[in-house]
Amino acid sequence: MRRRSRLALALAALALAVGLASALVLLGERSAGPVTATLQRLGDAVARFEATLAERLRGPGRRQELAWFEPYRQEPARLAAPEVVLLGAYHEAIPGSLEGLLELERALGVTLPLIHVYLAWGDAPEQQFPHRFLTAVAALGSVPVVTWEPWLTAFESRLHPELPLRTERDEGGLAAIARGDYDHYVDRWAREAAAHGRPILLRFAHEMNDPYRYPWGPQNNHPFDFIAAWRHVVERFRAAGADNVLWVWSPHVAYSGYEWFYPGDEHVDWVATGALNYGTVARWSQWWWFSQIFGDRYDPLAALGKPVMIAEIGSLAVGGD
Repeated sequence: MRRRSRLALALAALALAVGLASALVLLGERSAGPVTATLQRLGDAVARFEATLAERLRGPGRRQELAWFEPYRQEPARLAAPEVVLLGAYHEAIPGSLEGLLELERALGVTLPLIHVYLAWGDAPEQQFPHRFLTAVAALGSVPVVTWEPWLTAFESRLHPELPLRTERDEGGLAAIARGDYDHYVDRWAREAAAHGRPILLRFAHEMNDPYRYPWGPQNNHPFDFIAAWRHVVERFRAAGADNVLWVWSPHVAYSGYEWFYPGDEHVDWVATGALNYGTVARWSQWWWFSQIFGDRYDPLAALGKPVMIAEIGSLAVGGD
């Protein structure tokens, strides 16, 4: 009897998901405005149903293991001043699936309170507010860390004739964000984050001081443009009531002058950086110890008075131990 009940629940969840996807496909660009909002609410309902179903099928074991973390999930202000080290990870299958991360936890014998995901700006479905992923993470008892990347060229010109051509968007892109040119996207995320209600650590425009890797870097923008864009986005979220969002400022500390990009204590909740060692794999690289790529830079970050996150960590085995 229980097996039949589980099968019925699974089929119901599948039917809801298929119905939502079909509606989105049929409506296409016509799904703007109130219809989009209705479908988004339906998507959130599907996500909550799927989470409930998963808990019934698997049991609440993982969330019980994170019972000590519950006060942080209930009070974002407490998450902004944790009293313990919080471990987390990213897996390449996220946000499509959390199975790989759960397998990693089983291998490590650790239940992770933080789950990391990378999401880009744009018009594509995978660039919208991730209702299902965030709801699934909450059902597991964890908090998401969202690295939110402002790839401005991902917005369709035909849908946004007010924007410059794609080839012109990166130059001064952060100033455009600060002016409000992308508020149609920022505000939608802000409203949906507020409706989500649960804590989100949002790592916006990371490594903004790296002049090589990302278009929102100093090759296209001045530090004061970054600061203006950061504060504008934070204020738009706050105006929407998204007080559950904690802001993670994440420069690349291997480059000097990263402090010029600091938006100020009132607009930052966490500070973060990466600790990546490429060894001697390339001519431009050498072996770095962890103390060199992070330890020596810890004190300046800690001096800001915010919790410090190692948002990315990795090391090759070529050239050292």
